[in-house]
Amino acid sequence: MITRTKTWVGALASLVIAIFAGAGSIGPPPLSAESALQESAQQAGQSQPAGTAPAKGAANVAAHSPQEREIRAFDALYVKDYGNADSKALTARFTEDAEVIEDDGYRYQGRALIEKRLAETFAASKGAKLTIEIDAIRVLGQDVAKEEGRTIVTSAKGEPLAHHRYTALLIKQNGNWVISSLREELDPLVSPHDRLNVLAWLVGDWIDEGDDSVVQINCRWSDDGNFLIREFRVKHQGKEAMKVTQRIGWDPVAGQIRSWEFDSEGGFGEGKWGGDGDRWVIKHTATRPDGVTVTATHITVKERPDLVRWSATDRVVGSEPIPNGERNAFVKVPPAPKAPAEDAANPAPAKAERIPR
Repeated sequence: MITRTKTWVGALASLVIAIFAGAGSIGPPPLSAESALQESAQQAGQSQPAGTAPAKGAANVAAHSPQEREIRAFDALYVKDYGNADSKALTARFTEDAEVIEDDGYRYQGRALIEKRLAETFAASKGAKLTIEIDAIRVLGQDVAKEEGRTIVTSAKGEPLAHHRYTALLIKQNGNWVISSLREELDPLVSPHDRLNVLAWLVGDWIDEGDDSVVQINCRWSDDGNFLIREFRVKHQGKEAMKVTQRIGWDPVAGQIRSWEFDSEGGFGEGKWGGDGDRWVIKHTATRPDGVTVTATHITVKERPDLVRWSATDRVVGSEPIPNGERNAFVKVPPAPKAPAEDAANPAPAKAERIPR
């Protein structure tokens, strides 16, 4: 689990949905229930804690049980710690042997893995924010509670990165609530378009110019908004060498983004995407017109809004490994400037910066 490619923000959104303080040796000590409740009340003016939404049918915080008010207060504190990318403080809010079950059914246990996952998430998606929408908090005993709801993780720019349903079991240790068990599931209410919004930065025209070859890409939303469609045009020494059409969509069965492509020579392939925000790893398989299979790992990294680097590793054609080294640097083509009325029929072409591969 630790080594496999995964959409870290999506996977770890589940770890940050039950936002509860815990007494632990990792990171700064959490606030007591009383202090947390006081701070939450001061910040929210006795309304809902920041970053959380009320349970369905709930009137206000004052109508909740003392245990529920404590949990909601800690929810707000955890949201705050998440916004500060404080993985140590967040990890301290789990029991030492806390169990986490992700949306694909994979499970792992213990604070060490939880902290590692959170740290990786924050490193990959700087500035990410968390929102919790609570459906219900059930107090099962004096020191035991169950919480259900959904979480939304957004980028620093407010773009949605992950949506999950969650169920968390909480226990009270040394006067503080901590997470004992956490299970996540994909949120069925999220549309395919929203799932793909994390890749919306692909939209536009891109170009990579080499010494004797040019690769042009146009990416747009499908008419229904549920897919991203990319058209590739490859030219070699000024002559068109290949065209490729790719459709990127959300696979609800696999619970991940996938792509399907078809080239002008009769070949076809598909890719399974894992990543978050600006870095994506695509496990790609293809079949050439002659029936030979090709597998590779494609890595796409957005270095800035107008520059994307692409590379291929682990390539195998048939049964023969191919040395690594294929790479491209795609620059976004700026829109053509608006021409004066007298020159509208012949506007000056827009030019893209040429970047070394």
